[in-house]
Amino acid sequence: MKKTAIILGAVLFLFTATVNAQNDTLPKQPTQTEPTMSQDKQPVTTTSTTASTDKWNNWPADKYKMLPMPEALTTEKIFPVIGRYTVTSKDAATTVSTDANATENTVTSASSEVTITLDETNKGVVWVDGLPQGRIKAYLRKSPSIYMIPVQKTADEKDLAEGVLIYDKDANTLDVCIGCKYNSEDPAIAFRAPEPVVEEQPVVKTKSKSKKGTAKAKVKPVKTWRYSGSKTDATASVVPMQQQ
Repeated sequence: MKKTAIILGAVLFLFTATVNAQNDTLPKQPTQTEPTMSQDKQPVTTTSTTASTDKWNNWPADKYKMLPMPEALTTEKIFPVIGRYTVTSKDAATTVSTDANATENTVTSASSEVTITLDETNKGVVWVDGLPQGRIKAYLRKSPSIYMIPVQKTADEKDLAEGVLIYDKDANTLDVCIGCKYNSEDPAIAFRAPEPVVEEQPVVKTKSKSKKGTAKAKVKPVKTWRYSGSKTDATASVVPMQQQ
């Protein structure tokens, strides 16, 4: 009889343990919110939350929220140099005062309204209008806005020397140098340490009755113009292809 009671007790203990284990594996239900009545007889809702124990879905929504779509890539963003500018020319001229041992430098400046547009068929070419030299074309050398001004003839058939055009988008500044050699390694050197550009004239052979000789080549300095200013309007425009 005693042995039978021990066996029944062991069976009951195992059954109880099995039931408790099944209850622990059931998912926890969220706490129900029950409205309560306040002193002024208005329903007051009290909510109690429990922390999620799901390791796969327990992440902050703010950290992984979707970012806004980027803006459309416009022509102005691809070629920031195009637009309208107000530039100033500063040319230094030396004058002699009444005192023979003293000189004074005077600086004259004049502002110009400049427009830079894209060529219709070649987006690597821009046209610069508004400078005293006339209409000038420039070739893109380093994206987004470093250009080389090639040797060319203006509309009135005047020779134009090589130059450099740089637009700094962050500082909103345009720098133009006509008569400066383009340095492919550091184009901005034309504005930091300008050096006079010279052109060597061809050698001329001379003949005389007494002797024959060859004249030395003459070095002709190239006039330099420098302009700087800021953008006033970023309206994009394209000009038709020019007949060269």
